[in-house]
Amino acid sequence: MVIFKTVFLACIFFSCVISYSQTVSIDTDITAQELIETHLFEGCIEISNVHTEIDGSVIGLSSFGTFSKSNSNFPFSEGIVLSTGNANSAGNTIITENLNEGNANWGTDSDLLDELGITNSLNATSIEFDFISAIDKVRFEYIFTSEEYLQSEYVCDKNDIFVLLIREVSSTGPYINIATVGPQNNLITPGTIHPDIFGFCDAENESFFDNYSIGDTNFDGRTTPISSIANVTPNVLYHAKLIIADNKDENFDSAVFLKTTTIEPKLDLGDDFSTCASSVTLQ
Repeated sequence: MVIFKTVFLACIFFSCVISYSQTVSIDTDITAQELIETHLFEGCIEISNVHTEIDGSVIGLSSFGTFSKSNSNFPFSEGIVLSTGNANSAGNTIITENLNEGNANWGTDSDLLDELGITNSLNATSIEFDFISAIDKVRFEYIFTSEEYLQSEYVCDKNDIFVLLIREVSSTGPYINIATVGPQNNLITPGTIHPDIFGFCDAENESFFDNYSIGDTNFDGRTTPISSIANVTPNVLYHAKLIIADNKDENFDSAVFLKTTTIEPKLDLGDDFSTCASSVTLQ
């Protein structure tokens, strides 16, 4: 009986390890153009002029790629990932050490300062592109993950950030950042989405915080899925920028997982009817 219990407990432990080790799969063997054109959207949207202003390649890292949930319990089946470190470290295998894979030689995107007044950022992954949509709303759905979530002083002070900037290509005005959360339209950072951290700071937008160290990525905490909608004029050319960056120092990486979104027009053909006529004019 003792031997049986020992074997039984060992099997339970082994099963837990196997379950915990099921992470998302990351593939960084892809260009920025392929990433956006084939993995961010499907359906009635035209993508062009894709390029990256800054990413981890300046220090020899692949900081963006595609992901699939594989055998994990990650909420999204597939999409793209942008990181402030090595994107491969977001999943594939379990990494128990803190992810601190950038350095001061990896800079930032100028629009974080010019458009949002965010200073002291670095280790940015910024991908921009033009798009034309067949419908008047384009939805981006994403999960923000970060190593900062188990570092109380970082959550309450030094906050990595994700922004999603959009404007018409013909516009000379500022970008609109549609990546916000809560009734105050807070920026997407660990500092604006977290539970109460006793002795450091009160909870903010806690309903959008999922949990700590869930295990299907290598990050110490993450948000729930967040949706941001761009209201656009159909068949008009827009420019978009996806930017994630460390704030104040290169420590404790973050990543954003964007779900592949299908853009489908909604056509109202009127009430159902039956006819024996050879042709019918729809009103």
